[in-house]
Amino acid sequence: MLDDFNNIRTDSEVVKAIAGGDRNIFEALFHKYYSLLCDYALTYLEDVNEAEDTVQEVFVYLWNYRKSIIISTSLKSYLYSSVKHRALNVLKHQVVTRRHSPLLTEFLENLANENYSELEQEQLEQVRKALKELPDQCRIVFMKSCLEGKKYKEIAEELHISVNTVKTHILKAYHDIRANVNRPISSQVLCLMICKYFKYL
Repeated sequence: MLDDFNNIRTDSEVVKAIAGGDRNIFEALFHKYYSLLCDYALTYLEDVNEAEDTVQEVFVYLWNYRKSIIISTSLKSYLYSSVKHRALNVLKHQVVTRRHSPLLTEFLENLANENYSELEQEQLEQVRKALKELPDQCRIVFMKSCLEGKKYKEIAEELHISVNTVKTHILKAYHDIRANVNRPISSQVLCLMICKYFKYL
């Protein structure tokens, strides 16, 4: 199966073979990219099962619509882009069911129209780790400030802490994120990571 796949040199030949119903080529494509795409989906989703389901749905769609689908980019780019958009759809559904800030929906809509470079993908993972390692209250305060746009006083009253404590948490969060990211981080990447962790709010 893999030998058949490796003997095909171009994406157009792979797409043509799949369109013709070649299951061996399709399964070889699946095995080649499945783990990589699951890891990529996890830069958007926190749950492993959701990431795996997202990737599987992309391949199911590719097979079901193999005769009519048009791929104008490289096959790899198509797969990654498809996973990205499906992952964002999962997040948007969670926004609706959990009734979170309209700002989060706006962020997700913007993210769906953005392409991320390899550097930004690396930054995503670095920020994810930095946020995950923050103390719970520090992370909550930081996201209420960035995501919901709440003022320090509002956060302090809601969480029953002092304004100075709010400031301390936010400063610590920014410091820890910057310390864990190799290069200056873009606002788009930061927004994505906030979206990923909205469930803590």
